[in-house]
Amino acid sequence: MSQTLILWIVGAWFVIFLALGQSVSTVLFGSGLVGVTLWIGSRVFDGIIGPDIFYTASIYSLSIVPLYLLMANLLVRGGVVIDLFRVGHKLSGYRRFPLGVATIITGGLLGAVSGSGSASAAALATLAAPELERVGYTRRFSVGLAAIAGSLSAVIPPSLIVIIYGSLTMVPIGHLFIGLLGPGLLCILVYIACLRVFGEVRPGVADGVRGDEEEDPAMMRRSMHAAIFIFALMFVVFGGIYGGVITVGEAGAIGAFAAMFGMIAMRRVSVKDILAALGDSVKITAMLMMIVIGAQIFARFLAFSRLPSELVKLMEPLLDSPEILIAMMMALFFVAGMILESAAVIVLVVPILLPLLKAANIDLLWFGVMASFMIALGLLTPPVGLSAYAASTAARFPVGEVFKPATIFATVAGVVVTAVMILFPGIVTWLPSHIN
Repeated sequence: MSQTLILWIVGAWFVIFLALGQSVSTVLFGSGLVGVTLWIGSRVFDGIIGPDIFYTASIYSLSIVPLYLLMANLLVRGGVVIDLFRVGHKLSGYRRFPLGVATIITGGLLGAVSGSGSASAAALATLAAPELERVGYTRRFSVGLAAIAGSLSAVIPPSLIVIIYGSLTMVPIGHLFIGLLGPGLLCILVYIACLRVFGEVRPGVADGVRGDEEEDPAMMRRSMHAAIFIFALMFVVFGGIYGGVITVGEAGAIGAFAAMFGMIAMRRVSVKDILAALGDSVKITAMLMMIVIGAQIFARFLAFSRLPSELVKLMEPLLDSPEILIAMMMALFFVAGMILESAAVIVLVVPILLPLLKAANIDLLWFGVMASFMIALGLLTPPVGLSAYAASTAARFPVGEVFKPATIFATVAGVVVTAVMILFPGIVTWLPSHIN
């Protein structure tokens, strides 16, 4: 069988089964096995495929995933989403624009304790959208802003996308986490500027209206304590990494333990909640591990087929113009992020592009932050913007309407933040270069 025909068969297998609704991990695993079998034969299974699976499952950098997931699940089950927004609502003075800013910042804070943009968007759509609508924003814009704020979970560390990228490229995950801080904060500022410029307000609605309910002082104190705990937890986790006091794995363990201890001390979780958080963490970790293992088998087929090497030869004229090459890659990540789940994009695209990145001498740390940011924008844009779908489902509002404000914010942020990272790469690399 000709090599060209094998490539067509594997490509057709991948596209057809993905279109039929198979999980990404199954599609990657199946197409990789078919490709290796047709290219080399089944004799390689015992000598290569088995050890590949074992090696991938035992990568140290992936072992920290359940720790950060456990921390996030415990905090979410402890109700910190409600507390963070309640504090932001209070500090905003119940006024329209400050409340919108508080929603965006709350999404950023949730990103620092949660790796799921969809979960954050759904929580904010349930909690923040009604308040935003009451102070004068349209319902479409209120739900859209909840999706926008929730998507920050993919940009603000600790991001599961970044952990997987680091495990594939051997870039230190601690450096990636710290490198995300500058672009993440810039993205928040761009979203706040977009809120001022593109905010949709219903005419005739007074600003600064609190509503009829009475504020419970005890509840507000409880929320303040939870918010202070979150800030302290962030300082310990990221301050420890940046100061060189603890590794990323140790930071995840400390964060998970502190989250459990804090939620128990504040009587936020029960034994049932802890067991449920452990179960959810294991399920999500298993899902991510299956995607990474499937990607490893598919990458083995790519290595046998020498497709990445051929791609380097094809793109050789562009190696002297890395700006054009990077623009093409960012467009690829953006489009892929619109269609596929974020983790699947990383494990599918990075092994193909890695030889090209090395040949062009592109900083893998800087590129990883850029790629993560572009994938995060795909959470807001059609046809498969997961944050937009999560917010619209939680708010029971048509997703087509949510996509309109979300796409505007994503487009502006994509242009501004990407341009700044290209023109001033130090916004990504400066902080990691000072890690002890």
